[in-house]
Amino acid sequence: MKLMHFIGILAASMLSFAALAQPVTPTERYIVALKSDVLMPAQVASEIAKSTNGRIDYIYRTAFNGFSISIPPNAASRLSNDPRIRFIEKDIKVTAIAQTIPTGVQRIFPNIGGLSINSIDDFRVDADVAVLDTGIDLAHPDLNVVGDVNCLSTTGKGAPWKQTYICNTGGDDDHYHGTHVAGSIGALDNDFGVVGVAPGVRLWAVKILDASGSGSIAGIVAGIDWVVDQGKIEIINMSLGGSGTSLAMNEAIQNAYDAGILTVVAAGNSNMDASGFTPANAPFALTVSALADFDGYPGGSGIFSCYDDLDDTLASFSNWNNVTASPVINIAAPGVCITSTYPGGGYAILSGTSMASPHVAGAAALLASQDNSSITNPAQLYWNLLTFSGNFDWTDDSGDNYQEPLLDISSSNFTPVLVSTTSSNNPPVATYTYSCSELSCNFDASDSLDNDGIITSYIWNFGDGSNNQQSVTTTHTFSEEGMYSVTLTVMDNLGSSNSMTQSIDVATGSSSTSLSTVSINNGSTWTAIVADSNGSYLTGEWSTGASCLNQAQCELSGIAKKQSVVVFTSSFGEQIEVLKP
Repeated sequence: MKLMHFIGILAASMLSFAALAQPVTPTERYIVALKSDVLMPAQVASEIAKSTNGRIDYIYRTAFNGFSISIPPNAASRLSNDPRIRFIEKDIKVTAIAQTIPTGVQRIFPNIGGLSINSIDDFRVDADVAVLDTGIDLAHPDLNVVGDVNCLSTTGKGAPWKQTYICNTGGDDDHYHGTHVAGSIGALDNDFGVVGVAPGVRLWAVKILDASGSGSIAGIVAGIDWVVDQGKIEIINMSLGGSGTSLAMNEAIQNAYDAGILTVVAAGNSNMDASGFTPANAPFALTVSALADFDGYPGGSGIFSCYDDLDDTLASFSNWNNVTASPVINIAAPGVCITSTYPGGGYAILSGTSMASPHVAGAAALLASQDNSSITNPAQLYWNLLTFSGNFDWTDDSGDNYQEPLLDISSSNFTPVLVSTTSSNNPPVATYTYSCSELSCNFDASDSLDNDGIITSYIWNFGDGSNNQQSVTTTHTFSEEGMYSVTLTVMDNLGSSNSMTQSIDVATGSSSTSLSTVSINNGSTWTAIVADSNGSYLTGEWSTGASCLNQAQCELSGIAKKQSVVVFTSSFGEQIEVLKP
């Protein structure tokens, strides 16, 4: 109850601040869902913003067709009559679900041999998990963070209400919650710290909560939209929640499910009926309650440590199922006194359903790594988790008359596909050419190469919410003219990847600059390369201060993993950003 009271105060203070920012007419944020035949959400949002004196917040294209907008409440009521709109709902504030300052992994009985847990970072689980949270400590030595984005970024100039929210580079953790969650999912198997359920799994930091651990449905939907747009992430973990129900949240999670992504969420920490909390009540989410376990074993004989609960019982703070309705909580996992990673390269003990959810997300990653359509699509992941991973060696003292199974990954079904970290492998080189006529562009990646293996996948991200996952050559028609950042990512047979991004002016079919970029993942560091697409030699300077003199390509190596972007400025004044791969 104390936690919920704090949330209420925080939300009220934020709304008061928003009102002060626009003194003419108080506004509130709404999420607008467009009909499926409305193809240009940005244009519709712009029209409505102008007619209502509103501010566009987020544009959704992939997991959800629509946008969020801050407008006066009376304007929102009029929008329900717009024939382009399916529904409009008021935004909801959400917070990270952590109750206090790992026996958890031990309690779910991992297959030590199958996971190759030997205190040597020689193998990593071959799957991708997005952590929608406060970010992740990108420089933590015990985590394999391969991508990051900040969905709290804004673009535009002038007063705040003239700016639009976007998902941009920079997913570092300025709180602590997301880093702790990430460690339970996939901390490395090495000779220090802790080990996660899916050791070394590829983690994606999607920052949708601020430095206080707070956010909103609008930002979360934007984060899900971004994850779906990547086309290569199998699992989402969301250890967060707020009271109420959100159609926008439910639809985004369902669309992610339809795109091949399973979303695992926390049940909530209010010791209440979970059906009153979002995203715990989302029909296509896998919802997790928290077990109190203090010794890593069944039997109820563990002595409480950081939290005053009975061993092997439902955590006293955990939400539970409604006794008269269909259950929304699907599975339980350890969530009390969990040791995991912490910003600054450290470790900490926390409790909450936030700590339970990542155990299940890690287990889902073990299944997803197997690259078998009969196991790894979301429906089968869901079924396998509840069928092969459940035991009832615990006491459900909630009184809800429904004992959810406790996560148990001892079955051989959870033996993952592992990627070796010790074999020598040079990453492939991504490169592509393009030509455009009106809104239609042809892309050709046939010059991409791998000098010590074969390229097994070509993933195109067209920068407009759509992607193509396998074609060496492809044609894409954009819905409206404008500048688009088109990224090609290639992966070789040993799991190494490389990306190339070019900015394309679709209206003219010409690149906004003659410069093109390549970024290479070197493990703990990365390399940025800039070349002139016309073949001219380059002279210029990097944003780090390094210079390049009359070279066919300018290379900046040893860039810290924490740095997500560098800028190159040529001697002619052309500038281009190189994003971390």
